[in-house]
Amino acid sequence: MEEQACLVRARSDSENSSKLGSFGSISRTMTYTDTRLVSGTEGAGEPASTNMTHMPPENTEGNESGELLDYNDSSVLEQFHEDAIRQAGCGLSQARVYLAVCLAIAGASLELASIAFVLPSAEIELCILPHEKNWLVLISIVGWSLGGVGWGALAERGGRRRALHAALAVNAVFAAIAAFMPTYGTFMMARFCSALGSGGIIPTGFTYCGELCPRQSRTLLLALLPASMGGGILLSAGLAKLVLPYNGHDALIENKEHFSAWHRYLLVCTIPILASLVSLIWTPESPRYLLDVGRDVDAMMVYQNIQSGNRKRASDADYRLSELALPSKRRPPALHHVRHGLKMFWQAFFQLFSSTYRNTTISLTGMLLFTVGIQFYLSAYVPSTVTKLENEAYELSKQSYENVSYEGVHYNETLENVSYEDVSFTNCTFRDMIMSHVSFVNCTFVNTALSNIKTSFVIFDNALFVNSTIIDTDMETGRELVSCTFNTTTVRGMTGSCPRHAELRWTQLPRLRERTLGAHAVLAAAPPLAARAAHGYPAHDHFVTFISPHCTPCDLPCTTRSTILTDPPPPVSAITCSVLLLLSPALFVSPHETTLYIIEALYGLLSTIIFFSVGVKILETYPSNLRCTAHGLILSVSYIAGAGMRGAPDLGPAFSSLLCAVFAVCATVFAIRLK
Repeated sequence: MEEQACLVRARSDSENSSKLGSFGSISRTMTYTDTRLVSGTEGAGEPASTNMTHMPPENTEGNESGELLDYNDSSVLEQFHEDAIRQAGCGLSQARVYLAVCLAIAGASLELASIAFVLPSAEIELCILPHEKNWLVLISIVGWSLGGVGWGALAERGGRRRALHAALAVNAVFAAIAAFMPTYGTFMMARFCSALGSGGIIPTGFTYCGELCPRQSRTLLLALLPASMGGGILLSAGLAKLVLPYNGHDALIENKEHFSAWHRYLLVCTIPILASLVSLIWTPESPRYLLDVGRDVDAMMVYQNIQSGNRKRASDADYRLSELALPSKRRPPALHHVRHGLKMFWQAFFQLFSSTYRNTTISLTGMLLFTVGIQFYLSAYVPSTVTKLENEAYELSKQSYENVSYEGVHYNETLENVSYEDVSFTNCTFRDMIMSHVSFVNCTFVNTALSNIKTSFVIFDNALFVNSTIIDTDMETGRELVSCTFNTTTVRGMTGSCPRHAELRWTQLPRLRERTLGAHAVLAAAPPLAARAAHGYPAHDHFVTFISPHCTPCDLPCTTRSTILTDPPPPVSAITCSVLLLLSPALFVSPHETTLYIIEALYGLLSTIIFFSVGVKILETYPSNLRCTAHGLILSVSYIAGAGMRGAPDLGPAFSSLLCAVFAVCATVFAIRLK
């Protein structure tokens, strides 16, 4: 079979024929040279050199629209796109697209990172029980998983820009709705729907950006996308510091407002998504997708708009998009198109596991799955370990009072981390205050007034109240007041609707440290990725040049280049994955809070490099009609594994270190499998 088609069939699409009058005459033949596209016009000038005796063999396989195409149509379209986008150049047109996609990715990472800052305040107002706290994170990850595979497949059928625009709209609408939800159930459902939208941002946005840049600068520019992830995480920490209460005491007081700070924080977090949604109005559809679905005229107009936006001077000798012709694509009837589209929707997933792509799909999925599994496990293990260390230090700092008496003492400031045993309070008052982690065991209260008190983990065990009053508090008999005796004592507390104890001793400082270090680690991944792109991918195209054996030296237009790379970008290095293995012992020997955060940040740095490399590998390996589907499926499986690891119990330092080591070995094995 001949390596490449020298000539391409002329378009016969009646839908686009009406556009040709205003767009320019389109030739019936097209050939490729090493420097530019050359075409022959009908009825004017001399036609380009052609050789009609050697036509490519027909293939009975159809494209996604169901018609028969030349065997090399896919390669020709890819080759034409690379030549056209290279001639259009790289400049302001691509900058607008990258700005919109970077804002979208920053908004998606901001939304996921914001959960850690919102949860401490939200659990007080929404009465989130301890076993329900992790569900908010898990359901967001599951939403990302379903959104990734769904929007990735839809991007193949409806277009990258359209799918990205729709995903952003779903994300923005439900993220705003979640800020007004009054109960935990409705809040969690709104967040799940919002995550469905944000899950489609990465697979569609990554492909969208990749297809709008020349090959020589594509990987370098794509390094901006992981940097935007770090920017989103850093923005979440900055907004939390400005908007949210700093500690539990402030949160308890601030929650008296009807629209408290964490609601406002969620609304502010939607700003990048809204900005991206508006920015996409002025960006074009991917011309590579337009070529795939037969919208040749629209694709050529996009190329010209890109060139015009980049302010490059075009001449007829250098860039003649108005005289290009592409293979015809017959569109089936509308109803058949819908039915056939649903069929191809499922066939695309099976195509990823065909003999051509099976090894790549399995290897990329396995590598990213185990990498994401480590990262999500650490995102739960590190905070829980830090909390244990804080609890131990907090318990050691507790003040204890035994067998003492207090008379006429007035308490109106926060009482925290104190234990009273066999203590007598006479003519004392506890008024307008907060009690946190205070215990009264076998204590006696005589002529004592307790009023307007907020409590957190407070217990009166076997206490005696004589001629006392307990008014306007959140203490209830059987919960805070356990086995107590009341003699001529009035108890008129507020009826508690929440059966849980609100934790008030938290501060935002640990979360700010963790997110800030993680954001800097993700940002630090951008320079080495850009350097790898600059040194690993030369500025010129590495195409194999095939010359048909039937062509003579004078038949230069028969020369054509295939889309096979002579020096393809190297796959994700197994060294990057193996470094994850070297970090695993550090989890066992690092009991300090800051050290744990640094280790998690280093894992995040390596995970970002692997995450980015997988996206680039997908763009370079899969054809245009499978890129978004492949990316969405790989991300979906990885997110599901990450959700499972996020919900795993704390295994302790030894087993956690061993688990990360095993996952790192598995990721390295799959990296080695890549060809």
